[in-house]
Amino acid sequence: MYVQTEETPNPNTLKFLPGKTVSEVGSVEFTAKEQTENRLIKDILSIKEVSMVFLGSDFITVKKTDQILWKEIKPKII
Repeated sequence: MYVQTEETPNPNTLKFLPGKTVSEVGSVEFTAKEQTENRLIKDILSIKEVSMVFLGSDFITVKKTDQILWKEIKPKII
């Protein structure tokens, strides 16, 4: 699956656009993997440097810590 990414005003957040519906219940934010049963969200939040995952209807926004660069962490997410 090809996933586009889009920069945001915050350099520690990146928007992932998979080209399909991500959330059918509206916007949802997760800061701990215990908050969800969704395997993808749990896997992303299992990455030590990820601090938040935000779902919109057709996108996933991931917030990382300052300790890692996007070029290092992005392959783990996609």
